[in-house]
Parts: sequence; structure tokens; C-alpha cells
Amino acid sequence: MKEKVAKLFSTVKAMWDKPLEGRYLNIKEILSFGLYSLGNSWIYNTIMLVVTITEIPYFYDIDAIHGYLIYIAGSLINMLLLPIVGQSMEKKRTKWGRYKPYILFSLPILALFTMMSMWVPQYNTEVDRIIYAYCSCVPVIAISTFANNMYQTMPNVITPNTQERADIMTPIGLIVGFAPTIMNVIIGPIRSAFPTNEEVALRIVGAIAVVLGTVFVIFIVKVKERVYELNDQNRELLEAQAEGVSAEDIEDERFVAAAEGAEAVAEEAEADLIIETGQATGLAAVRERFKAKAAERRARKAAEKASPDYLSFADSMKLLFKNKALWILFAALVIGSLREFWMQFQNLIIQTRFDEIPSVAVAVGGVPKTVIGFGVTVSMLLLPLCTRKLSKNWIIILFSSLSLLSIAILGFVGFGNIPQGTTSAVVITILLFIARVNPTYLLIPVMLGDLADYQQYKTGRRLEGHIQNFIMVIPVMLSFVFMLCGWVWQQDIGFEPSAYKGNIDIPYTADLLNTASEWFTAAFLLTAASILGMIIILIFYPLSKKKVEEVTVALSGASVNADEMGKGDLNFVAEMRGTASSVDGTPSDGENTDEDTADDGASSDDGEDGGGDSPTAIE
Repeated sequence: MKEKVAKLFSTVKAMWDKPLEGRYLNIKEILSFGLYSLGNSWIYNTIMLVVTITEIPYFYDIDAIHGYLIYIAGSLINMLLLPIVGQSMEKKRTKWGRYKPYILFSLPILALFTMMSMWVPQYNTEVDRIIYAYCSCVPVIAISTFANNMYQTMPNVITPNTQERADIMTPIGLIVGFAPTIMNVIIGPIRSAFPTNEEVALRIVGAIAVVLGTVFVIFIVKVKERVYELNDQNRELLEAQAEGVSAEDIEDERFVAAAEGAEAVAEEAEADLIIETGQATGLAAVRERFKAKAAERRARKAAEKASPDYLSFADSMKLLFKNKALWILFAALVIGSLREFWMQFQNLIIQTRFDEIPSVAVAVGGVPKTVIGFGVTVSMLLLPLCTRKLSKNWIIILFSSLSLLSIAILGFVGFGNIPQGTTSAVVITILLFIARVNPTYLLIPVMLGDLADYQQYKTGRRLEGHIQNFIMVIPVMLSFVFMLCGWVWQQDIGFEPSAYKGNIDIPYTADLLNTASEWFTAAFLLTAASILGMIIILIFYPLSKKKVEEVTVALSGASVNADEMGKGDLNFVAEMRGTASSVDGTPSDGENTDEDTADDGASSDDGEDGGGDSPTAIE
């Protein structure tokens, strides 16, 4: 037993900087990525304490319409900026990588606006409160959405192995869930300690989140990016296939661009010569300088077009339209964008239904919120098992059907028909726990990676920034547009979150409770309809588990940097038996390795074949 423990320790020690066979991430990188994820989660979930369509009107004491408009504005800004960032990602690769610089650059901006939004100053006039809400919340929505989308993109660029991407989401998800779990436990008592001055509690929690979150996010620099790079010939062939033109046509276009560049350089040189020799003076000299500058810009643009890396925005969109799977998932996420609409009102549901006295409900609400959130943990634990047996769209369909059942029960029964107090606390907590047993949030980032791989497989370009816009940003923005449409129903019911702010030691009136229950019921019915629509569309998603594996193998064979990826060869079973081979090929402990040949030669269930580096034709 002692020997086995010692071998286990030595094996884990070896895994610290060496990945397992067929994998790419070692323990050090996984932990670093986990700390980055924890920091991002801490900041993002802290923002969500205040910046939601319900909490903005509640804490800033403004009309409900502003919560919707602020979210739409923030999401729209993010949607417009992301294509620019996406184009930049395709063109530039720094010593820090292609993606990490955007995380590090946005971090101080995120910290600043997080603290501003959590400050919630108590201005006397509503106009001042509205102005501050827009100035602080709109930017924090835009930048936090971008930061969270980058977090969801990173699993796809730190390993090319699709099964490894899914597998790491379980431990990473558990780490990420640590931040909101702790917050759910402490925020209730802190808020109840300031029943008439809740903004003080928010400032304390915000400061803690910004400091710790910033420190943890910086650990992303310890994680290596691993994206298959295709050489120019492979990429041109794929782009030609996608556009239906020949490689010779592409070469002709590049020749024309190079000729235009040479002509522009000649014009620039001629204009410079005229100025230097004094042939032009006064206005003529100024005109020649403008001509020289214009020629310089044309030369620079022509050189850019002649480069194999050049890709215009219009060209990017043309290539994206070749990706059928992208548009099916996009449609599903747009229709299903209200699948978690009910979560916007979770805090007020607890505050109004779990006890007659709101401050008591808030104080004890941390435990039910933790139980509800534990549903996500359950889905995390089930995810690695499910991804080995099912395609990702069918996993979402399966768990979303379970969520649909619990949400529909609450919607059709109605909150007003569940007695306030312990009964509501137990029934609602159980049903919302079931609704949260859903790995969709974890699978979407992995599916984004599959789509980027498929895009590269089809066209030679990953276009990850653009895909991120269609999968993560536009559906979110449209969700708030749909919520704004739902606001008409909310206004008809008469529900205003700001009406529930004040001294939470005093019970709410019967009218306020009835109004809240009626709107909560309506919100759950909207959620159920959205989930049902998403399930129907996902049935037609074409990227099966087998197809994803084929794409991964093809990219590995066509890439020029497969050897740089750092694919692991550490055999866990052989290490534990003490029969792992050393670098020179001899058994590590002087033992014969014949008995382990089957183990060492077996192909891993990682979405790649045993000889993943062998050339594979791109079809």
C-alpha cells in the first residue's frame, strides 16, 4: 500500500509539467487556467448582484424600462466591437499569443467599471441616478460580456483535443462555482446587516471581488495557446474550395495586388523626388506631399492585400456562410435566448416568497441559492460521461427537456398558488435545482471550439472572433430585445422591482405580493416556450461526435505546427505499474514492458487517433 501511494505521488508529480498520453494540458496549466476562471467568475458574478434587468431598477431606484435599455445598449456596443477584435485576432499574433493580450488589456477597464457599478451612489434626484446607472452599467455590461466570452473561448485555444476541452470543464466549472457559492453564503447576512443601506454591503463585496479577481485572472499568462496553423498552400486550397474558385485565381489576385503596391511605391518615390529637388514649391509642394502620403497608404494597403494573411470583413462573412452548423446553433441560441429568463428574478422570488419578512428571507436565502446552484455542479460531474457517449447537441436536448419540465410546472401552477414561507422555500428550491441541472452553459464554449475547428476544416480560417459574436454576443443582445417585448406584459401586470426596495424588515403588502407572483408566473411561461423552441432546432445540428473527431484528425494532419503543440505521452497506467519507458526507450525500473504493450498502444478516447500527427487529407 505504501509503495502504491508513493507511485501515485510520483505519477502526479510527473503530470505537473507533462500531459497524459494523447492530451495537451499538464496539471500546472489546468490549475493556472482554473485560477484565471475563478477570478473571471468572481468579478462577473459580483457584477450580476447589481447589474441585471431586475436589480438595476431595484438598487438605483429607477423605472424598470431602464434595466432593459441599459442591457440592450451594453450588448449592442459589445456586438459592434467584437467583429473588429475578431479581425484583429485573425491578423496578429504576439509573444503572449493570439488571444491572451485581449484578456489582459481589458482587465483594468473591467475592474474600474465593476467598482463604479457596485458603488450605487444614493443621489436625491432620479435624473442623477439614471445618468449614473447608464454611465456605469452600460460599459460594465459591454466589457464584462467580452471578458466572459473570452473565458468561454479559451478552452478551445489551449487544447485542440475536443474531448479534453469537455473534460476540463468539470474541474474548471467546480472552481468557477466556488466564487458564487461563497458569495451566496455571505451576501445575505451582509445585506441583512444593512437593511436600510444595502449599497454599503455591495461596495464591500465589490472591492473584494475586484482585488481577488484581478490577481487570479493574471494567471492566464501561465497557459499556452495551442491552435493548429495551416501553411499558406493548405489555407489557400481550402479557401479556394469554399469560394468555388481555383488556386490559380487566388494567385492572380495576389499578383494584381502586388502590382498595385509596386505602382503606389513608384508614385510615392516620384512625389518625394519632386519635393526634394525643389521642382514644386508652395501649394504645389503641399499637393505633392498629399500625393506621397496617399501613395504610401495605397502601397501599404496593397501589401496587406498581397499577404496570405489578408482577409477582409466581407470575405470573413462569406466564409462563415459556408458553416451550416454555425447557423443552426445560432438560430437555436436566439430562439432559446430566454431559457434562463427566470434567473433575472431569482433574488426577488426568494425575497418575496421564502418568508413573510423580507430581511429574514434574504438572510436565509443564501442556503437555497447554494442548493439551486449545486444543480450546475451535478451537470458538471455528468458532463465528461455524457460527452463520451452522446453528441453535444443531444446532451443539451436531454438536460433542457428536464429543465423544461420543472420550469413548466412552476409556470402552469403559478407562484401565487404555492403558500408563502417554508412551503415555497422547499418546493421552489427543488424545482429550480432541477432546472439548473443543465450543462448547456459549459457545452456552448466547447461547441464554439468545434465550430471554429469545422470552419478551419472547411475554409482554412478559424474566424473565432466572428463565431463568438454569433454564438455568444448576438443571442444575448437579442434576449434583452425579447425581454423588452416581455416588459410590455410586465407593465400590464404592474410589476416594478423598485417598489420592493426600502426597509426590508417590514412585510410586503398583499397587492405587492400578488403582483410579483403574477409576473414571476408569466416569466416562467416565457422561459418554458424559449427552451422548447431551442430543443426543436437543435435536433437538426449536423456536427455529430464522429464528425468532430474526423475534423480534429484532418486538421492535425494538415497543420504545420502539430509538433509544437506539446502532445502528451505520459501513460498513467504504465507509470503506476513502474513500467513507463524513459526517454531513451528503456523501461524506467528495469522491468520488461511486454505485458503493457496493449495498454501503451491503445488509442485514447480523446477524439484523435493514436497517430494524430500523421498527414491526413482535407476533404
